[in-house]
Amino acid sequence: MIDSADPPKRTAAWRVLALLGAFSRGGGSLTLSQLSRYADLSLTTTHRLVGEVMEWGGLEQDAEGKYRLSSKILNLASSSTQALRLREHALPHLLELHRQTGLGVQLGVRDDSSVMFLEALRTHPNYSGENRIGGRLPLHGTASGLVLLAYAMPDVVDDYLEQRLARYTPHTVIDPDTIRGELEIIRKRRYALGSQLISLEAGSVAAPVLNEELIVAAAVNVVFFVDRDDPQRLIKPVLETANRISRSLAEVKSAPDPRTVDFRRRQAGLA
Repeated sequence: MIDSADPPKRTAAWRVLALLGAFSRGGGSLTLSQLSRYADLSLTTTHRLVGEVMEWGGLEQDAEGKYRLSSKILNLASSSTQALRLREHALPHLLELHRQTGLGVQLGVRDDSSVMFLEALRTHPNYSGENRIGGRLPLHGTASGLVLLAYAMPDVVDDYLEQRLARYTPHTVIDPDTIRGELEIIRKRRYALGSQLISLEAGSVAAPVLNEELIVAAAVNVVFFVDRDDPQRLIKPVLETANRISRSLAEVKSAPDPRTVDFRRRQAGLA
């Protein structure tokens, strides 16, 4: 197969943006050939751009030789006022939850059909899986993703459940009606507990975080080990942490009309 040149009208900036945009389609970890295909760039151009972006610090390579976006990219992406405020207000509470449980703790937001982790406090410093900062997991594959899906708009839920959902373990739920039933339960009890959905060794407990507009903007979760930890004992501290983060975010804005608060809480199923 001939490695054809890129169309001449594509600028250097366009090519770099296409390269970075390819990661939205590949689950966070891509080979050079996958990057070339998803970005619609020649292998030669892709190889050159990957080298340049890695030298700048925007990409990193895992043990399998695949490429990932680095934390530097995430830091740039999270420099927006909303994301930065969310991380700043959440971090002290996440640290306390991490200290209290001794387990991995994450703060995730919905990004299209994935949950992306804005913050990750891990039990192992060399961990490089998808639970790291900037990592992504499918919404139906983790408790935090299910929480974010439960409080998403109905059209978002419909679009997601119309996809062909991947099964990662025998316990991964992929039936749309079953997932809808689980989302309703999550809204009623205000937390999600997912065990062995994406790994037979682990599970997670997650709860919603409300922003200053009383809209569910994130989820805080704890990752537990199936053969060692009791997830029921994690529900209360996770809920308390999510509530503390929500209160912290609410303090940055003057309180809205109580009727607005009541309406939004009822819409979110939190009343």
